[in-house]
Amino acid sequence: MFTQGWLGLATLLALIGLFAHQPVILLLGAVLFLGAGASYLWDHYCLWRVEYRRAFAPRRAFYGEEITLAVEVTNRKALPLAWLEAVDELPAELEPLEGTVIPSLRQRRQHLVNAFSPRWYERVRRRVRLRCGARGWFTLGPVRLRSGDLFGFTLRGRDVELIDRLIVYPKVVPLEALGLPPLHPLGDARTPRLLFEDPTRTVGVRDYLPGDPLRRLHWKATARLGGLQSRLYESTLTHRLAIFVNIDTLGEYAEYRGFVRPLLELNLMVAASVAYWGHEAGHPVGLYANGYLPEGLRWIGMAPAAGPVHLAAMLEALAKVFPTPAMPFDDLIHLAARELPWGSTAVIVTAVVDVPLQAGILRLREAGHGVVLLLIGDRVRPPDVDVPVFFIRGEVGWRAMEELTFA
Repeated sequence: MFTQGWLGLATLLALIGLFAHQPVILLLGAVLFLGAGASYLWDHYCLWRVEYRRAFAPRRAFYGEEITLAVEVTNRKALPLAWLEAVDELPAELEPLEGTVIPSLRQRRQHLVNAFSPRWYERVRRRVRLRCGARGWFTLGPVRLRSGDLFGFTLRGRDVELIDRLIVYPKVVPLEALGLPPLHPLGDARTPRLLFEDPTRTVGVRDYLPGDPLRRLHWKATARLGGLQSRLYESTLTHRLAIFVNIDTLGEYAEYRGFVRPLLELNLMVAASVAYWGHEAGHPVGLYANGYLPEGLRWIGMAPAAGPVHLAAMLEALAKVFPTPAMPFDDLIHLAARELPWGSTAVIVTAVVDVPLQAGILRLREAGHGVVLLLIGDRVRPPDVDVPVFFIRGEVGWRAMEELTFA
């Protein structure tokens, strides 16, 4: 190594100066010996007992928001460091608003570079603001630490497998900003009855009336009373919403064809905004999407429920969902329609209108659900089915995404 060569040269000069009685050569050898020894010492121990920590708040954010990333370096030894460089790998969707950023060889990744000069037993903190430029489930790390001797002759590096996760929710905007009516953003999507019946709660029986479906018959009461009896269900005014998101953006189910990112992001933004609106209006809201989630590669299926915890779970699912479809959209509707409470309103968010979508709409209506269609993009055409249809054009959607902030 370089320092070992200089140590040998310093030793040789010191011996020549000593035996030749030349103080200048002896002093030069001593200086070189001390410099080479210090270089050797820093080269071997510069990264020993050096710790790197990363913290950011909050760990969940919305599209367009800013978070604070705090990095901390601790030198837990008596040897000070003339310089220390920390190269932290970040996703390209997180935009540092300060600091030094260099591109990465990995796709959609970048490096945040921080330089430190920690003294003995010193802890140094630094904060960087990051702007969340896209929704998603992002990985921060690993980190590359680099340092060396005082003179810059040697360089040593160490990889720190420090991994953190950040969830960025889709942006939530008022539905009026998307061009939907201000008083009833989803229109009159309820079934004709203002008073719903919950078929999961039987409160009694009554005599059979012509037109009652067979599934309403109460066979035990019929056998006991000797005449046809129908179930009497509990009445409810609860209005349930079920949001169906079509991840397919290319007009035909073909996983290998990829996806159109602007349409996909508008789809998810509109779905998140509808979910938030339903939560604020006090409606139980469910979410179904034909896209995979990272945990277990399962599709999104969340039955209607209320409460802030359920809302956060829906937003998290929309943030994590993969961009390619897991199944045809009509298969998703077929699976979900069986578990939806009767009288629910299905809000379908899609950039594609095709035959499977129309079949799914008919399936929902046959099951006793109202249907509202939110069509995303500038080229989509309405289906040949009589349902309420609202258009969210690309220019309107992107203006809402870029200009409006979430309160």
